[in-house]
Order: sequence, then C-alpha cells, then structure tokens
Amino acid sequence: MKPSNHNTEKVDATTRNLEKHRREIDRIDEKLLELMNRRLAIAKEIGKIKEHHKAAVIDTTRESHVIQRLFSLNQDGLLTQKALFQIFTAIIAASRGIQQVPFQTPSAKLLPSIFAVIGNPVSHSLSPMMHTSAFEVVGYNGLYLPLEVDDIGLAVSGLKALKFKGASITIPHKVSVMDFLDETDDMARKIKAVNTIVNRNGRLVGYNTDCSGAIRALSAKTTIKDKDVTVIGAGGAARAIGFGVKSEGGRLTIVNRSKENGEKLARDLDAAFIPLAEVHQLSCDILINTTSVGMTPHIDDIPLSKELLDNHMVVMDIVYNPLNTRLLSEAGKIGCTTVDGASMFIYQGAEQFELWTNIKAPVAIMKLAVLAALDERDKTGG
Repeated sequence: MKPSNHNTEKVDATTRNLEKHRREIDRIDEKLLELMNRRLAIAKEIGKIKEHHKAAVIDTTRESHVIQRLFSLNQDGLLTQKALFQIFTAIIAASRGIQQVPFQTPSAKLLPSIFAVIGNPVSHSLSPMMHTSAFEVVGYNGLYLPLEVDDIGLAVSGLKALKFKGASITIPHKVSVMDFLDETDDMARKIKAVNTIVNRNGRLVGYNTDCSGAIRALSAKTTIKDKDVTVIGAGGAARAIGFGVKSEGGRLTIVNRSKENGEKLARDLDAAFIPLAEVHQLSCDILINTTSVGMTPHIDDIPLSKELLDNHMVVMDIVYNPLNTRLLSEAGKIGCTTVDGASMFIYQGAEQFELWTNIKAPVAIMKLAVLAALDERDKTGG
C-alpha cells in the first residue's frame, strides 16, 4: 500500500523542521566555539600579566566567584547547576592549560593517579564529583572511582596490588579497615577509625580527616569548650567526632541503639552513655547525629523524637544527602542553629585532597561541586 500524499507531506514537513533546528544548533555551536577561543585568548593574556608580576596564575577563589555568579544568573535556565558547574570547571581547566601552569611533569601526565571511595553503599556518594572537580581545576591528573565493597580486607589488598594512590573509606568500614593497613597515623590510632588511605611508596597509611572536618564545620557556628555535647551513634564517624569534641574541651555523652557498642565507645572516649531507648529528655548544648538515619532514600526518618529538641541547641547532622535532613528541618522550625553535613564533608575532603596531592585544596570549588550536585538531586528526586 502506497503512503498517501498527506502522510508524505507530513513527514517532509517534520524533516524540514528538524533540519531547521539542527542548523540553528550548528550556528550556536560555532558561536560558542568562537567565544570559547576568545575567552581562552584573554585568559592567556591574563596569565602573561600574572607571570610578569610573579603572581599566582590559578586563583580558585576568583573561579568560584565566577561560577557562583553564573549560578545566580541561571536560576530559571534549563541548564542544571551540576551541568553548568561541570562545563565551567572544564573551561577553567582549559584556561589553565593555555596558561601553561606546570603542576605536573610531562611523564606524570601519561598515567593518572587512581583514587576511590570504598564503602557500602556508595552510589549516593558525592566524593567522586567533589574530588574529580578539585583534580580538574588545579590540573592534577587524577581519577576517582566509587567502589561498593563488602570484604574490606580484599579491597585493601586490591588497592595495593593495583597501585591506587589513595582512597576514602566510608560506612561500614572505617574501624575494620585498620586491621589491613601497613600503618596508621597517631590521630587515627587515638580515634580508632580511618576514613582516608594514602599510598606512600607501596605502604598503605591510614588517616582520619573526619575529626578535623567536623570540628571545623561545628566551630564555624559555635564554640565547643565547656559545652554539653550529645553524639548519636557509635560508629567510626562518632568516634572521630567524639574525640574531637573531647579534644576541644566539650563534655561528651554517647547515645546509641546498641548498648554494647555505645558503652564501648563511651569507655574509649571517657564519656557518658545513654541507650537510645532510654532518652526521654535531652540536656545538651550541641546535638550531633553521626548515624545514617535520614539519608536518601529514607528522608522521612529521624534519629530521635523531635520533641526532644530545644531551641537553644546547636544541631548538626553529618548526613549530606539530603542536605536538609528531617532532623535539621525539625530543629530549624523551632529556632535551633543547624549545621548541615555538607560542611563537614567538604572540610574532611579538602584535607584528604591535600594528603593525596600535596596541593592546597580548592575548597571553594569543592563546595560548589557538592552544592551543585545536591541541587540537581533535589530537583530530580534522585
């Protein structure tokens, strides 16, 4: 059966319409290419001026301001914040290349240094986005992978065999990983938890950056000395944060569902302990959730009853996906000062980056990477 003239005309009209749009896209792409090259030419001239005046060529603070300004201009755009961020970090990397910033020797560029985040689950982790962006913007030839792992011993052996340069360690391996490392630094030994591995000439060394990351995030909102601090949880993050609280002069109480684990951590940190089931009132200045309760996809969960919150408290949640957990939302409603998990996550990640690369971490860029990714997840429900 032959197609009717009407159907043929309809197909022809659709084809013409598609071609029209494609020609328009081609013209826009050509204009974008022209503008990109103009931008790079200007960046090259800026590089020459900075070199002449012995100034640093790469300025991640300026670059973060550029991206933040574009975020504000893009509020109603179809481009997601994450996509916009990735496009402009690539442009920044191209600018760095045109300015010939010598971060690495040519031989080092042939093969990337490989890193990973190891845990279970890791599909939610923003570490790959954060660290990949940091590598790109400073010109470090690094590759960062998410690895979902059950057997931490085999995973550590694999890191060494495959010559990974380092790794981030997350739930549930921060304590158990210590048995398989060649060495741990003094802080990690005291905390008895590791969240960072550095490969030093074939020896895997464990560090803990959770402690300093949490204290930096908390100290931006309040003082810790002489405060009553309640930490919910008894895992690796609770150990690190509890150790930090004690080091800063805070009075620590551990609250945990499992009495055995909670009591053990409390003994190790010389802290008080209350089983979660027996918490009928909270008398503390600072409340910190170190569990995964409230993490995506279980965003309606809360680690303890909202009735236990008081408006004088500073409430911190180390969960960063979602950024505004139900705990923080309920705390904010009654006037508590809140500290989200992104702050700790970014600070601990910055310290990891510096341990791995010996390059000052582009903290502002890392923060924008995390917030852009979180913004996209909020909008897509991912």
